[in-house]
Formats: sequence, C-alpha cells, structure tokens
Amino acid sequence: MSATLGLLRFIGSPFVPETLLMGMDKLSELHWLSVKNRMQFFYLEMLSKKGNLGDLKTLYVQERNKCSRDFEVMCEVSKILTDSDIQHAVFKTVRPYTFTTVDIDIIVFGGKFHFLKAAKSLQTAGYELITCGPRSCTLRDTKANLGIDLYQEIATSFVTYMDKRKLTNFITVSKLENGGCIKTIKPEADLASIIAHSIIKEQMYTLSEYYTFVHYVKQLDVQSFLQIVKQNNLTTATKTHASLTALLHKAAHKSVPDKLQQILDRLGEEKLEMASIIQNNFKTPHKYHILTVARVLLEITKGERTRESIATQILHMTNLDFAKKFLRDLMKHVTRETY
Repeated sequence: MSATLGLLRFIGSPFVPETLLMGMDKLSELHWLSVKNRMQFFYLEMLSKKGNLGDLKTLYVQERNKCSRDFEVMCEVSKILTDSDIQHAVFKTVRPYTFTTVDIDIIVFGGKFHFLKAAKSLQTAGYELITCGPRSCTLRDTKANLGIDLYQEIATSFVTYMDKRKLTNFITVSKLENGGCIKTIKPEADLASIIAHSIIKEQMYTLSEYYTFVHYVKQLDVQSFLQIVKQNNLTTATKTHASLTALLHKAAHKSVPDKLQQILDRLGEEKLEMASIIQNNFKTPHKYHILTVARVLLEITKGERTRESIATQILHMTNLDFAKKFLRDLMKHVTRETY
C-alpha cells in the first residue's frame, strides 16, 4: 500500500473515520511522512487520541506547547495591528484542523503607507525586522521563534497572484482554540489563497493542503468559493487542486465528499496531475508538472493587477543581482522535495 494512502486511512477525514490500524514500525514511517507533508502535529494529535505515542510523547508535548504559543502570538499581532487602525487579515495560516506553524502570514489592506505603518507598529512592540522583499517583509518573535510575514500584496517576488482588493468583503473575526480572536478571511477566500500559494509559489501539493481542503469543504458555500476563484482567475489552479484532493480521498476512503464533487462538476478534472500522482504510487509531497504551473500562470495574467506586476518583475530582472537571486530561489523550488 502507498504510504500516503496508509496515512490518510490511519487519520481518516471529516467524512470518514479512520479505517486502518498500524504497528509501531509503520507508525514511525508515517510520522516522517507527516513531517514532509507539513502536518506533524495533526498526526501526533491522532496518535495521542489512539494512545500510540510511544517514543513520540516528548515531541508531542513540545508541539502542543508550540501550538499554544503560536495562538498567543497570532492574537497579540492581530491586536497590535487593530489598535494601530491597520486593516489586515491572517491568511494561509490558521488551518481547520490541529496545526502548528513556522510563520504567520498577514495581508495588509490599503496602500504602501498602511504596510509600512504595520511593520513599524510591530517593531515598536518588540518584533524584530528580519528581511524585506519586493512586496512583503518578515519580522520575528524571538521568544516564540515564530516568523510574521507581512504582505503588501499577495505575491511571489513582484508578481501579484491574487488581488487583495477582492478579498476585503471576506474579512472576518475568528476565535482560536485558546479563546483569543484574530482577524482572518472566510474559508472560501482562505482556501482560494492556499490553492494559489500551493501551485504558483510553492509548486507543490502536500497533505497539509489536502486536509485543509477536505475540512474546509464542509463549511464552504460552493457558489461563493467558485465566485472568488473566477474573480481571481484561479480556475485552472482550483480544478487541479480539487482533482488531486478528490482522487486521494476516493483512493483512501472509496468516496468523494459531495461539495468537492460539486466543485469538480463545475470546473472539470485535471487529468495530467491525476495521472502523474497515480504513476508515482500516490507519493506526497507531489510536485506539479511545469505545464500545469505554466497554465496557471497564464490564466492569472488575465488580471490587470497581475499584468502590471509582471511588467514590474521584468523591469527588475534587468538588475543582475536581483536576477541572480530570483533564479537561485527558483532553482531551489524546482529541486526540493518539500517546503
């Protein structure tokens, strides 16, 4: 059996309970698979519920404590920005299952002034500025060892792949497990941003995205979700991501969730990626084919904001130092096994 399908059957889904028991040797193998797929704490939480933590008990306690710290930092950062009158939303970070994170992604609405004000507010509160990119900057909570990525635009390098102006109607307040509240975007918008990030920036499908999709799909208003997808020219990206998610769910559990099937009925299936992951025995993380990435990039150029940002990217590529760094980072994306 594929290790990926074994992990999916062991954990189950919101629609199907776990259907597979594992020996301790296999549990160790699945643990490393969960690490590569960016869902370690989710897996450890499942082991804890089953009473199978074994030698992983200490690691589980560490991850549980980290989860609590992550929530505390999210609440603190969101409060600082709110008190500074910065319209913002945490996105691509809070998952609809047990999780920990290495960084908090925050989109700052408004113009460059608001973005700079947000960064300054966090620095004043004690967060250390680490680096600045073309459309973002990274700060760090040194005590929690947690990064805070502020986005002026939802972009990779200079290329904007989602228009933040189209997300303002989806800003909401979410209550975390620790009882604190933060500003986020609704599941329909958050899922769309995660899908775009997966294909356009990371160019890789992990099981963390799989579980995000199958947990979010229970909450989705399908029509609203598809509207966001269409407005942001993410039809190809969403069709691809949904096809892989449905394929894995069906292979592991012999069924496809109704709302996920509704999305596929509207968008169709992406055969290239489905054939590729089957050929690789459902191995995850799964790297997207270059043709898939190219098709997704071509579609997002329909957006005016994206076309303008591509022109800016091309202009900056004439700078030799910038071009070298960009190409070096691109090669890392192409050759890595996970992110």
